[in-house]
Amino acid sequence: MMIRRIYLLLLVSAIPMLSGCQLPIAILAKLFPTEKVPPKFVLPENKIILFFPDDLKCPMVYSPIKRIMSEKVDELLIQNSLATETIPYNRLIDLRNAEIDFNSMGIPKIGRKVGANLVIYVSIEKFSLKDNPGDTLWRGKLAVKVKVVDIYKGRIWPDASDGFPISVGEPMTENPSEYYGSELSRKLAERMAEEICGLFHKRYVERARPRKKETDLMTPIQ
Repeated sequence: MMIRRIYLLLLVSAIPMLSGCQLPIAILAKLFPTEKVPPKFVLPENKIILFFPDDLKCPMVYSPIKRIMSEKVDELLIQNSLATETIPYNRLIDLRNAEIDFNSMGIPKIGRKVGANLVIYVSIEKFSLKDNPGDTLWRGKLAVKVKVVDIYKGRIWPDASDGFPISVGEPMTENPSEYYGSELSRKLAERMAEEICGLFHKRYVERARPRKKETDLMTPIQ
C-alpha cells in the first residue's frame, strides 16, 4: 500500500511536466482499477415499483431464478433510494394465478393491478448452465432486455421498443454434482440483479483495459 502511495505521489508530481500530454491509460488502469459511470436512465422519484421478470420467450428450467432476481432487485432499489416501495414478487405470482389471460395483459395493466406506479420489465432472452447437458463442465449464461414502463404513459425507457440488452456469465467450472446448477443459477440471478439496478444509479465498474494496436500484435520479421 505504501509503495502504491509513493508511486501515485511521483506520478502526480510529474503531471505539470507532461505539458498537456495525456497520462498513459495503462498507468491509470493500474492505479485506479475502477471508474464511476453515470446511470443509463434516472428513474422518476417517489414511485412504487414492480420488478417483472418474464420468461415467456425463454421458459426457465430453474424457476426460482426469477424469485431470486426479483428479491435482490427489490433490495437494491430500496438500498439505493431508487424506489419508495417495491411490490413483492408473491403479489405478481398471485395475479398470474388469478388471471387466465395474464400473458395477454399489457405491462401497464399488470402494474396497476398490483398497485405499482412504475414497472421494470425484464424479458429473459437466454438462460443456460451448460454448453452440453450431459457434460460436467458448467458455464452459466443469462441474457435479458430491460425496459421501464409507466402505468399510464407506457414505456418511458429505452427508445428501443424491445428493451436495453444485458448479459452476464460465469467462468467455466467443472463439477460432477447436478446440485451445482442451483448454486450457479443463484449467482447468475444476483449478478443480473446488480447489473439491472446499476442502470439507474451512479456506480463503480472495472475500467476497460486499452486494446492493443494491430501493429503491436504483429511479430517482427527476422
